[in-house]
Amino acid sequence: MIQGSTPLLFVWNDMNEPSVFSGPELTMLKDAVHCGDWEHRDLHNLYGFYQHMATVEGLITRSGGLERPFVLSRSFFAGSQRLGAVWTGDNVANWEYLKISVPMVLSLSLAGIAFCGADVGGFIQDPEPELLVRWYQAGALQPFFRGHSANVTNRREPWLFGDEVTAAIRTVIQQRYSLLPYWYTLFHQAHTSALPPLRPLWVEFPEEESTFSVDSQYMLGDKKLFIFFFPEVVLWGPDCCIETIPPEGAKRLWTTSSL
Repeated sequence: MIQGSTPLLFVWNDMNEPSVFSGPELTMLKDAVHCGDWEHRDLHNLYGFYQHMATVEGLITRSGGLERPFVLSRSFFAGSQRLGAVWTGDNVANWEYLKISVPMVLSLSLAGIAFCGADVGGFIQDPEPELLVRWYQAGALQPFFRGHSANVTNRREPWLFGDEVTAAIRTVIQQRYSLLPYWYTLFHQAHTSALPPLRPLWVEFPEEESTFSVDSQYMLGDKKLFIFFFPEVVLWGPDCCIETIPPEGAKRLWTTSSL
């Protein structure tokens, strides 16, 4: 670790695919040779994984093995769930990227990467006020929750968008904090059983075949169902019917809503 670093310094491993902007594939050439005469084509997915692992081990050493480290990594591989958080990478501040963030984190969760999320507000370009609020609402319901943007974008602190936006985002963050005991319970469950906090509906309701292709809503644990509406993205049509799956033994409920 950095000489003289404090116990409050944690680490974000970025660009560790590795990223090489001047190359034809934005990473190392496949025939680049590493130590031991291994070509990069054989090590690409392991490069960031072992960087992530080494960082975690450094933080554990710094605390004498007494504290759990936090290390965020952009590159990850099978087994990265044992090391820390990941995110979905550079995204764009538009409704389509907000929409696809939900199936992306569901896919990561099913692959065993439980501590995952997407950049709130989009990394590239500037979100309009409604998009920013909607993204905070969605991001606060993902395991890893943060705002992040490129240094060439406009500043996007909530209060810069006015009182209404600030109040809406504050409410979302307060709700996130109120759920922290539930999040901790779900992460303990993920640690002991590999069952992720975010679950497609079919995980909890495997007998309901209609849920098998649903990726615009999910369960947070086995207690909370979240459904997302994206006003500028056509999901099913102007008059869609949303089915809410009830707990076993409860009465089936139907709601209709226009997008």
